[in-house]
Amino acid sequence: MTTTTQHPSRAPEPSGTPGAERRKDPDRSSGRQTTRLLTRLHFFAGIFCAPFILVAALSGLLYATAPTVEQIVYHDMLTAEPTAADPVEQPVGDLVTRAQELHPDLALAGVRLGNPDETTRVLFTDPTLPASTLRAVFLDPYSGEVKGDSTQYGSSASLPLRQWIDEGHRSLWLGEKGRLYSELAASWLGVLAVGGLVVLWRRQRGSGSVTRLRGMLRRDGSGRAQVMRRHGATGTVISVGLVFLTVTGLTWSSIAGTNIGEVRANLNWGTPTVSTEMPGMRDTPDAATAATGAAGHAGHEGHGGGRTGPSVRVSGLNPGAVDRVAAAARRELETPLTLTPPAQEGAAWSAAENRTAWRLHNNSVAVDWATGQVTDRLRFSDWPLAAQATAWLIQLHMGTLFGLPNQIVLALLAAAIIVMVVRGYRMWWMRRPRGSSAGTLPAAPRRAGRGRPTVGTLILCAALVAYGVIAPLFGVTCLAFVAASVLWDTARRVFRRS
Repeated sequence: MTTTTQHPSRAPEPSGTPGAERRKDPDRSSGRQTTRLLTRLHFFAGIFCAPFILVAALSGLLYATAPTVEQIVYHDMLTAEPTAADPVEQPVGDLVTRAQELHPDLALAGVRLGNPDETTRVLFTDPTLPASTLRAVFLDPYSGEVKGDSTQYGSSASLPLRQWIDEGHRSLWLGEKGRLYSELAASWLGVLAVGGLVVLWRRQRGSGSVTRLRGMLRRDGSGRAQVMRRHGATGTVISVGLVFLTVTGLTWSSIAGTNIGEVRANLNWGTPTVSTEMPGMRDTPDAATAATGAAGHAGHEGHGGGRTGPSVRVSGLNPGAVDRVAAAARRELETPLTLTPPAQEGAAWSAAENRTAWRLHNNSVAVDWATGQVTDRLRFSDWPLAAQATAWLIQLHMGTLFGLPNQIVLALLAAAIIVMVVRGYRMWWMRRPRGSSAGTLPAAPRRAGRGRPTVGTLILCAALVAYGVIAPLFGVTCLAFVAASVLWDTARRVFRRS
């Protein structure tokens, strides 16, 4: 015969006891307080920043495919091939002379030597063009025929169509003030991604990392639960890409980009340049190193541009000098490359490999135009690691590092961001109570409470303050969202009473 011992059930504790209070609102004594703060930050930032992120994603979708579209639109101007009548390339000096006949009043800014199937570009400084933009004459290197007269923008040598798309993505064609929109979008994109991941991770049941990850990738359910799970699954998959876009986008933003540049300069992480100093220049005022035609981070779109060429005529620009420099550059470097004339009397020419698909290095040399001898070398492997990483990340963001595959990934990433924004607003609208009137505002996530902040909350606040120092536009809007959080709850209470 067996007996069963029944233990008396524990009497419920009064609601005012400490134990009951901890079970009612455990967030004050656990990490859930931090989760609630992140949830509300994600909620309000998503509502107000999503329009900027959406516009950046739409323009970024065009920008991602711009390099390939450019090759199609300007195919005839960009390509050349030998013929039976002209089987070999003409001297580069003769091509420069031919281009100078078209623009005799403009100063020579450089010569871009392409691959055997590409045209040669002769670049000029044109004071009528916007900053970082050069006049470019495209010549068939075999026949000497002028195949186009256009413009070239930045160190990526963007042609007018890609330049126009870039200006839209960067500033909405509104000039310097318009760049604030893209900086706001970039600064919040990574915060929304990381914050959303943390919240989603902590909501999963189970202690195993694999189990939690599987839960984050769920897409089932119905109604708002299904929309939320799909939103979270998409965010989990593309989270690394979102942080990547934030880091690279901020490097050439208006305010944060300046701060990041100062940090890189203080840590000696700047992009080095080959020295064009020659004997006899040491007593010349300002005879320092001249920038190469591919001046690293300072030469990408919208962040200073490339060289605009010398403002005065100097020696070493005659056809013979150009041919000697071109021959030396082709021996030392890989095409496509850009030759940049000296900026001062007595200085050397510089030559640098251009940024192009599947090229992970940008070596450069300085050449004595009188003798054709290399006077200085700068290999990409000698750059600081941070400068190398910056160059690669920028090219990844621009879709030029790995060609078409790079552009496809960026386009898919932009499309995923658009989908996430739409789903985010749908989730927000579905938070409204059933049967609510048209004027009822959706409820916001629960507040973290007014208890003593946890360690996690303090760490979160410190991280946000530090990030706000680097990206001031984020800091200002973050404070605005705190105010919006309070006003939102107040407005909902007023609507409920009315």
